[in-house]
This record gives sequence, C-alpha cells and structure tokens, in this order.
Amino acid sequence: MKFIQNGQFALYAEKILSAKDYYKDYLDRKINSAQFREAMYADKSLSEVAGFNNSYNIDRISITPPDDRLPIEKIVNYLVDRNIISAESRDNMYVGFDEYRKYIRENYDHGEFFTCIYPEDERLLYAIAKISRPKKVFVAGSYYGYFAIWGMKTIHENDGMIVLSDVDGEVCELAEENFKKLGYENNVKIYCEDASVLLANRTEPIDMLILDAMGMHDDPIPERRGKRIYGAFLQDAKHLLSKGSVIVIHNMEPEKPEMKPLVDGLQSLNAVGTNYDTYNGVGIYIMI
Repeated sequence: MKFIQNGQFALYAEKILSAKDYYKDYLDRKINSAQFREAMYADKSLSEVAGFNNSYNIDRISITPPDDRLPIEKIVNYLVDRNIISAESRDNMYVGFDEYRKYIRENYDHGEFFTCIYPEDERLLYAIAKISRPKKVFVAGSYYGYFAIWGMKTIHENDGMIVLSDVDGEVCELAEENFKKLGYENNVKIYCEDASVLLANRTEPIDMLILDAMGMHDDPIPERRGKRIYGAFLQDAKHLLSKGSVIVIHNMEPEKPEMKPLVDGLQSLNAVGTNYDTYNGVGIYIMI
C-alpha cells in the first residue's frame, strides 16, 4: 500500500500528534481513550492532515494503548491463567527487545510502501516468539515482511525457518532484500504465490501460523473475499497444525461476520486464546 510517505503509519501519526497537549495527557493516562478521540475530532488542525481526515483512522488511533506492553500482557496473562503457557515463560519475553527494535527501525527498508504494524504488534510477535520458540513458521499474506521480522530474532536463534507468502511480486522482492540485508537469508523462504496453494501442497508441520492477508473483494469464491480468507487459510493449514501450534491473527475482530469462519475454525481445532482491540487488533491462539 503506497501512501504520502513510506514506513510505519504509527510513527507518522505519533509525529503529527507529538506536540498536542491532549496526546501527552493520553500517554500520561490523564485522559482516557474516549477523551483522546474527542480531542482529535475537536482539533481543527487535523482536518486536512492525511490519515486524520476520516473517522475510521481517528477512531482506531484513539484505542492505541498509551503503553505498548498493555495488550501483550493482557493476552499472555490470559494464556497463563488458563494454563496454556507457564507463568515462567513471561520472564524473558522482552529480553533484547528494545535493542532489536532500534536496530530494525534503523535498518528496515520500507521502499515506497507503508505499514500499519503498530508498536504493540511488534512487541507482541517478538514476545510470543520468545515464549513459544517456533522453528517452522508460515506467514499467509506477508506483505513486505515487516510484521514477520519481529519474530525473526528468535527464529534465527532457534535455527528455524519461516515461509513468507504474498501474491504481490514487488513486496516479495522488498522482503527478500530486507531479510538478506539483516542476515536472515538462511532462515527464510519467500514465495510470490497464493498461500492456499502452498499450504495445500505442504507436508511439513507448522509451529506458528501467521495470518495477515486480505482477499480480493470480487473473488469468485465468496469464502475468500476480504478477511473471510482467514477462515479459508486456516482450513488449508489444519493438516499441518497440532497441539502447541500457535496461530497469530492480524486484524483480529472476532465480532465481525466475516470472521465467523475463522472463529469456528479455531474452535474446531481446540485453539484457545484471545485478542486485543487497538488500531489493528491481533489475536493469539494456541492449540491444546
């Protein structure tokens, strides 16, 4: 997706808001999300600013957490409370994160594209990779790899392999350039192909499945349109998943009708987890 500038929309939005007193109050937790949203709507200076001149973005920005650790701790604590993961697994989930974030932000090339991967998304994938230590990862809808990169430190340390799949050749090429530059070329395979085909033909089990795709809205198969494609991908991957497999879902909004096939699929696989509602929303589910 090309925009007025490349890189992370989150950092762009933060730069626009950084001088606003109401944004500082939100970060200091002096006002809540609803008050933050109303302050943005009342701020006439934002009306002509790209990314702020529509209600959808303002509503989503208003629920980004004042501390990017909050959503991660909600999900991880949920899993601990249900004995899906151990309490001790939380101890090292952020080790090395700040240094890694600095390194990635300084070195990742976004080309002409922008991403809506937010700071809490970065931290969550890093943490869940630290906790689960996957060796065989598959990403359906990898874009130019910026979400996947947050699990790569652990995958690399674990001598694992990640498969990135996207139907856009330009973003696949950019992902390949970045992973090679960052020293991960021996831990990644990139396919400019439909993930359904790759999953159907795969026989090697998957420790972690990451869903971050958008189906064509005019796809001749209704079940593959928009975010309905998540349910289709989960069906395609179910023969590769087993107890302990982690399913990471970007843009997880389980209350939406188009998510019902995915939600039903998770239940049929006995995958337990939860999601957080921020700009994107990410769900983490583990098969038990």
